[in-house]
Amino acid sequence: MGPMRIERLGENAIILVDLDRPAYKVAESLRRRVPELLDVVAAYETVGLYFDEPLVPGRIEAALDQDPEGESASVMHEIPVCYGLGEDRGEVCERLGVSEAELVARHSEQPYRCAAVGFKPGFAYLGDLTEEIAGLPRRPTPRVRVAAGSVGITGRQTAVYPCECPGGWWLIGKTPLIVADPDTDFFPIAAGDEVRFVPIDVARFQELEGSRL
Repeated sequence: MGPMRIERLGENAIILVDLDRPAYKVAESLRRRVPELLDVVAAYETVGLYFDEPLVPGRIEAALDQDPEGESASVMHEIPVCYGLGEDRGEVCERLGVSEAELVARHSEQPYRCAAVGFKPGFAYLGDLTEEIAGLPRRPTPRVRVAAGSVGITGRQTAVYPCECPGGWWLIGKTPLIVADPDTDFFPIAAGDEVRFVPIDVARFQELEGSRL
């Protein structure tokens, strides 16, 4: 399996590091080929595995060797965004040296891959931003409250806040859609999926507000 290493996280968990392919592909392969696992969690560069009974030695390596390409079962999600509702868009444009029209065009011109889901239930880390709008550090002072549906950027990443919570990303727009709902186990975006943002106006935002992705 190449350079991959297995480290223990306790009696019933291990973490895979030094992967030779994207973490979401490793996670996808193990979900299919190792049914005795209770859960498989992909981060950016590692995968956590959780189980009840000790795994047979070599089980993980053998499963990945049987699936070297990690067949993709990703889904494409289209998320409408009203960029006019982005609280930081003016300052973002000033810091990046782009117009608001270019910010919208660059952010919505390409699909993004979900590398991992974390921080909050349903918070999907999406990348990579194009060079023209990448590179902003987190805000100097995080907000105490970021509204659900807010679309943010930082570094080379973009994301939609799935719920109201504190946050330090720069807000450039807002989607009217519900992108996650823990109460009904609604988490449509998974690691490996793709997301494309579609610009809309305020009128369309109001029509779609409260709909599910």
